[in-house]
Amino acid sequence: MRSRSFNKAGKFHQDEFHIIFYYFVHVKKFIREYAQYNVWANQLICRVIASLSEEQIMKEMSSSFTTIQKTLLHIWDAQLIWINRLEGVSVTAYPSATFEGTREEMLEGVISTSKKLQKIVSLLDKTDLKSVKKYATMSGGIVTSSQYQVLAHIFNHSTHHRGQLVTLLRTAGVTELPKTDLIFFYRENRAKS
Repeated sequence: MRSRSFNKAGKFHQDEFHIIFYYFVHVKKFIREYAQYNVWANQLICRVIASLSEEQIMKEMSSSFTTIQKTLLHIWDAQLIWINRLEGVSVTAYPSATFEGTREEMLEGVISTSKKLQKIVSLLDKTDLKSVKKYATMSGGIVTSSQYQVLAHIFNHSTHHRGQLVTLLRTAGVTELPKTDLIFFYRENRAKS
């Protein structure tokens, strides 16, 4: 973006305003699409995991999180932690640290937090997206980020770990996996229009 220029009254020139307005209108659209994509991709991957044996879900493998269950719980944790932060609540422990629920509860947790993020995004306007949130990190540090940066991070984080899940699923013997790349989401939605 070029340097900001002001008129004699100290206000943005009209063309500067239009550039900023245009940018955040498109950021809002992209963040909404990214939230929809996150729900779509998590539903696809959860359907595959729902069909696995307990042995496959708990099989130890080489990855950041060493089982399919641990990786999925990490996605759920992250989404839940960020939802709390967006709502002004600081979390000091990973929610899954004490998880003893069923596979169905775990899958539902991932899907429900994905949908909750989509709902949060649907309620935000461009002013909200630009607004800065102050929150505590897990280690207790206080930091700030704009809401659109936080949301982009959440959805990118889930994408990263879904990629790890694909590798873990292949290692566990799954041969047919859904295509969860963002472009496939866009193509599927375009086909529905």
